[in-house]
Amino acid sequence: TYLSPLEYTGPDFNVLHRTERPLRRSAGRLSLQTLFTAHMAYLHSPTDDGKEWDGEFSLSGGALRNWQVSADWRLAAGCSGEVSGGFTYNTRGSNNPAQGRLGLSLQASALSVYGFKLLGKAVKWTVQADLQLAGLQFSPEYGQSYYEIFELGHTSGIVHSTQPANCPTGRLLTTLSLPLRRAELHIGYLADVRQSKLGGLKRHAWRNCLTLGYSYRLQRVG
Repeated sequence: TYLSPLEYTGPDFNVLHRTERPLRRSAGRLSLQTLFTAHMAYLHSPTDDGKEWDGEFSLSGGALRNWQVSADWRLAAGCSGEVSGGFTYNTRGSNNPAQGRLGLSLQASALSVYGFKLLGKAVKWTVQADLQLAGLQFSPEYGQSYYEIFELGHTSGIVHSTQPANCPTGRLLTTLSLPLRRAELHIGYLADVRQSKLGGLKRHAWRNCLTLGYSYRLQRVG
């Protein structure tokens, strides 16, 4: 980006919350899913003389069509809408040291849930992939300052249409679920890749996270 042409790397902390519930009167064929993620990373340049803070959130919701392939294997596919936003702050910058982001997109989702026995315990392996298809994203033009946008009103060209060619973005989450009384413990891997080339600015955010989680089932009464 205009903040720095270098590749910054560093630790990323991520919080993820996922909810899935069957749609009433669909006999298990349809389910509704919501997914929230929040990232915060502290990054440094290859020469270690530059630092960046990077934050990002996303909130998506949509429907999945389920296929029960066997008693232990469920497949699902569907689409969802996502709202995302964030910022990158370069501690070395004096003019425009921060870059803000805000987007709205439609994404396709695929899910696989497979159950099996491990050491006599019922274990579940889950894989979910999400791919951004189309949307809109706020991004200033190269060299355009936020003073120009918000104080002078130069807002032409700051909202761009997105698709896989100029905004290849996707997420992969795979977890192994272990039973814990009436709940489950999860260990897995999250790959969250967000890239864009809009208004003469390029961004590549590649996140690889070890995921530790806990989940439980709620039963509707009435």
